[in-house]
Order: sequence, then C-alpha cells, then structure tokens
Amino acid sequence: MKIYRFIFLFTLFINISFAQVNENLLMERFNMNAFNPAFAGSEGRVLSFTTRSTWQGVSGAPKMNYFYYSGNPKKNLAFGLSVINNKVFVDERILYSVDASYQLTMGAGKTLSLGIKAGAHTKFSDVEAIKRLTNAPNSAIPDITKETYPVFGFGALYRTQKFYLSFSVPNFLNPIKYTDNDSFIGDEEPSTYFLAGYKIDIGVDNSSLNPYFSSKVIPGIGSTVHLGGTYDYKGIFEVGGGYKSTRYMNVMVIVKTKFGLSLAYAYDFRGAANDVEIQRTGNEIFLKFNFDTK
Repeated sequence: MKIYRFIFLFTLFINISFAQVNENLLMERFNMNAFNPAFAGSEGRVLSFTTRSTWQGVSGAPKMNYFYYSGNPKKNLAFGLSVINNKVFVDERILYSVDASYQLTMGAGKTLSLGIKAGAHTKFSDVEAIKRLTNAPNSAIPDITKETYPVFGFGALYRTQKFYLSFSVPNFLNPIKYTDNDSFIGDEEPSTYFLAGYKIDIGVDNSSLNPYFSSKVIPGIGSTVHLGGTYDYKGIFEVGGGYKSTRYMNVMVIVKTKFGLSLAYAYDFRGAANDVEIQRTGNEIFLKFNFDTK
C-alpha cells in the first residue's frame, strides 16, 4: 500500500511541475481575491487566512495556506496583498502578489470593479527528500531546484445587491519565458476563472438561499465546474455544500459575529474505487476579520 501511495504522489508531483498553481478552494465565494484582483476593497479593510489540506492521512499530500489583506477603497481605488503557499510531496510554490482594484459605481446599487495583479512566483523542489533506490541519473528529477518568475493578471467583478459575477485570469505570463530551465517549470498556459452567485430572500427571519456556480478552465487539462449553495440565517450563520465535476462533494458551515470575525469550515470527500486508490478527503478552514464592521 505504501509503495502505491508513493508512486501516486510522485506522479502528481511531476504533473504539478508542468502546470500553473491552480487553487482548489472549496469556499471560493469568500476567497475570491485568490484568483481575482478586482475583489480587493469590495468588503472594506479585511484580513483573512485560509488553510486547505487534501488526502488526509497521506504523507506529503497537497496542502495550501493563503494569507490575504485588503485596504479600504480611497477615491474608488483599493489595494490588497496576497501570499499563497502550495506544497505537495517535495514540490513547493509560493505566490507573492499585490492587487489593485478600481470600482465604478453604476447606480441602483450596482458596481463594476476592474483589477490587476502583479507579483512573483517561486518554485522549489526538495529533491534530496526523495527516497531513491539508486543514484543513477533520472530525467524526471530536475537539476535546478529553485526558480522565480513574474506574475501579472487581471480581473473584473460585477455586483448588484443580490447578484455577483467574477471573471479573471490570475496570470497570463508563461513562466517558461522567464526561467533558465524549461524542464523544471514547463509550458504553462493561462488559466481562466468564472464565478457567479445570487441571493434569494426567503422572507422569514431575514434568511436567504445563496446558490453559486464556478468554472476553472485550465488549458491542456480541461475545466472544473463547481455547483453549490448555502442557507444564510440572519447574516450570522450559513450552512450548505456543493458538488464538483471532479466527482467531489463538500459540506460547509460559516459563523459570522457582529464584531467582524468570521470562521468557516468545509469538508470534501470522494470514495475510493479500490484498495489501492487513496480515500480522498480534505479539510478547509477559513478565518476572516473585517475591521469596518460596527
């Protein structure tokens, strides 16, 4: 069993080495700035942290930590800072970025925000941690273990009192043009993100239903679709779930306090097909503080 898991994770490591870091967040609606810079400033001054882990119980399984800060808009212009750390097996990537968003007021509670993202991506592979049976040269193990390349992306966010629509390309620069070793980074085409949601007032206890839809298009790999929704009770408690086209299901719960602190937990799962395949489950924890909540 252990050798099968090792082979599986090593294969995944090789695949990720040739693809952009595509975030696999469950609570995308609350972490929109991870892929759309236009989200900066839309909720005022906010500080948040998200941690995401998958394939529980497997050593070297994928894990992501995401730190985000957004300032208040001034003259319709807002800035945000993001640090995203992705790690799987011996491969680690860190994204450092600054987001700038400009909000256009369209009347009747409608706004259109346009944003740009600029930063740097660092990739590191700890090849010394690979337990090898032989020291013979292996083309799958790169000679260069660290590279840094620029990131530049853009996005748009349209919002009304009950509806939102997000479109973004977090990075349209192909890192193969900015690195010294093509085999270490690979050819990475830009990924495109779509996210939309709607608020349906129930009319009882100031509650609502909040369905949402997201799509992530990854060139050369395909697209992932996420359908879900939550039930919001008086703006202080949400519970719901969703289903991804990767055949993962998820459940989530969000608690929001009156002094600006929000805490959320999500769990996703997919049954194993046989004894060799890993039982695929994961956790996501989200913590946010809004400084402007009175």
